[in-house]
Amino acid sequence: MPEYFIGQGTLINALLVFIGGHLGEYLKHYIKDSVKEAILKAFGLFSLGMAYHLFQEGSKANLINVLICLITGGVVGYYFDFETNLDKLFSKAFKGSPEGFNVATIMFCVGPITILGCIMEGAKAQNSIILSKAIMDGISSVILSSSLGRSVAFSAFSILIYQGILTYAAFFFKSSIPSVSLENVSFTGATLIAALGLKLIGLKTDLKLLNFMLAPIIAIFI
Repeated sequence: MPEYFIGQGTLINALLVFIGGHLGEYLKHYIKDSVKEAILKAFGLFSLGMAYHLFQEGSKANLINVLICLITGGVVGYYFDFETNLDKLFSKAFKGSPEGFNVATIMFCVGPITILGCIMEGAKAQNSIILSKAIMDGISSVILSSSLGRSVAFSAFSILIYQGILTYAAFFFKSSIPSVSLENVSFTGATLIAALGLKLIGLKTDLKLLNFMLAPIIAIFI
């Protein structure tokens, strides 16, 4: 029996982001606007570099399946307009734009590290990957919230729901996840991370990335 419960890594991840998001809101008064802008641009450039690296890791992905995942996830997301509805929901809770929640949700929930970490914890009872991600996300949330506000902290709820679903799906269906699906997940996640990078550096600000959140999940099953 493991010394921890399934989902513990996700719970710690969400807690660190929630704390870091509020801490960054306090520290923003001590950080110059030029520094905040530089931090956002750095996150954007880093996202592009990470996407390139993950594209290479997913080089054996089935591109037709990846396209199907993006189209299916996008159609469902745009039909229900996840991002606009979340904006309306969180604009009632925050004074200001919920952009921080949107950016943080994509940054913390999309990508092979998230998917693989949840699969490892759910299917193999190994949480080292997801705990490493939790530490990185906690630090990142401090920086992000200092620039985008305390709505970043509430991306913790996205982490709980999104990663919780993935972890327990892996736990209950661990015997039926083919290895090729991980390649598809890597490529799909890399595509969204690249789009996030473009958005953070200001080249594609009108793209509703949250509407594609289902794409990496769909990739697990194709």
